[in-house]
Amino acid sequence: MDRMSERREGGGAGLDALFAEYRSAFPDVDGSANFMPGLWQKIEARRVETTSIFRHMVRACVMAAIALTLLIIVLLPRVRPEPIYSASTYVEVLDEAHSNDAADLLAGGEVQ
Repeated sequence: MDRMSERREGGGAGLDALFAEYRSAFPDVDGSANFMPGLWQKIEARRVETTSIFRHMVRACVMAAIALTLLIIVLLPRVRPEPIYSASTYVEVLDEAHSNDAADLLAGGEVQ
């Protein structure tokens, strides 16, 4: 039994040290009537803090998008590449190359 009492005394001191460390790590909870309102104020302060971070990020993205849009609107009409191909179709090119003889006859001209 002597060993059991020694273990209790030695273990009790270690356990007391553990509880003392726990108490110092976690302060006592406020037991007053202002505990819940104070807790909600802390929660709201954190919520506003994170919301403001996202708000700043969104504002920056929106401003960048607006600036890019305005830049595209200004520069796009100035940069017009020349078309490599003709805008006329094959039929339009043939029509321009050959005049309509019937229209010349109706206009009063003679076909020779």
